[in-house]
Amino acid sequence: MNPFPIFIDFECSSPDEDGFPIAVCWSTPDGQVKSTLITPEDDWLDSHSHQFDDAAIDIDDLMLHGVSALEVIRELQGDIDSDIVYVDGSGEDEHWLDMLFDSYQMNVQFAFEPAASLYEIGFEHWQDLRSEWMAERGMDPYQSEANVLSMLHVHQALTEGGV
Repeated sequence: MNPFPIFIDFECSSPDEDGFPIAVCWSTPDGQVKSTLITPEDDWLDSHSHQFDDAAIDIDDLMLHGVSALEVIRELQGDIDSDIVYVDGSGEDEHWLDMLFDSYQMNVQFAFEPAASLYEIGFEHWQDLRSEWMAERGMDPYQSEANVLSMLHVHQALTEGGV
């Protein structure tokens, strides 16, 4: 079997570019999934501290259970041996990854492409397949792990003729 494409998705503190990454999930070429909470960098917290008064984000939980941006970068670099990483195309994933790498004055070594570009179907149809799969399993489309798992499932179904 051919290796799986690498899929990645971020969860963030805010739905726009004013936040920072709080979790990341990615797949590996063998179809496994990795995910982790991200401990915010001090400068992220300094510039976004106003967002936590009413937020659903538990900073203490991120600090206790998350890993540093540098650890996330090292893990990603160890797992991603591809020039292209695929995203669902509905978020700011490239921005969040740049934010991680910028924290350590590093450059991202791969490009982003929408996952739907891997297949000969339109983006809307691809998105419907993902949404349907997540809904059938009661998965939250705002969780990075659910998004990566759905991209893996749709990839397998489309490449093996199951859809």
